[in-house]
Amino acid sequence: MDLHNIQTYLRPQNLETVVNWSQGWSWLAGGTWVFSQSQPDLRVLVDLEKFDWSEIEVTTEGLVIGATCIMTKLRQWNFPEHWTGVKALFRAVDELASFKVTNMATVGGNICLAIPASTFAPAMVALDAKYEIWHPQAAPRFVAAKDFQTGVQQTVLQPGEVLRRISIPQESLTWHISYQRVCIATAGIAISIVVAAYNPQTSQVRFGLGACVPTPRVVEFSHIPTLDEIGEALNAQVLSNDFIEDYAASAAYRQHITKVLMRRSLLEF
Repeated sequence: MDLHNIQTYLRPQNLETVVNWSQGWSWLAGGTWVFSQSQPDLRVLVDLEKFDWSEIEVTTEGLVIGATCIMTKLRQWNFPEHWTGVKALFRAVDELASFKVTNMATVGGNICLAIPASTFAPAMVALDAKYEIWHPQAAPRFVAAKDFQTGVQQTVLQPGEVLRRISIPQESLTWHISYQRVCIATAGIAISIVVAAYNPQTSQVRFGLGACVPTPRVVEFSHIPTLDEIGEALNAQVLSNDFIEDYAASAAYRQHITKVLMRRSLLEF
């Protein structure tokens, strides 16, 4: 879609040259959402392409993903065989959309868009990821994935700030993964996403929840929980009125199907 209201297109070589950030400015990465609909409030697009933040780094501490990493690149990367946790990232790509989107869309863009049905957000929460945030005129800061999104299309990012990279610890990458998603078949709209991570050494279980709630949530257990324990944890940590109620599904149904998916995921471990 043509954005006729855009007055200026910037393509800086580095972050430090971006000055005088104002209302109506927006960072541009893959652009699969920005150009999919009208953006009446935008006047300036600042393209991140020249920053070359598309790296994938495999280190002794874990995995680092640059915010502008194209999803297809992440999906095709050759990771260490014992890193079973990357299956959550692969599924996040596969469940998103067609190859036309995943060949352009970026990992950071999906996270920063902050829609409830994000395929990456619950995976990052389950993997205990951390986000590094940069500002042209300030020191970097770090935020846990579970604390990044504050509402529907709302994040902790302040004006001018940008997601630089995502870090996933080595330990989480060796956990076993189950990725469960239920959507409306006719429209492909997810009503619940459950990403479960299981540590076979300690029996610890971490659930990342998405689509059923406005922001990704984490529910953790020190052991493989029973169905009753799952229900009790949901009631205690994700209140009934936290679940989304809209045309796609009621809050009660979303809560029920989330509980079903959590239990179903445990059967894979």
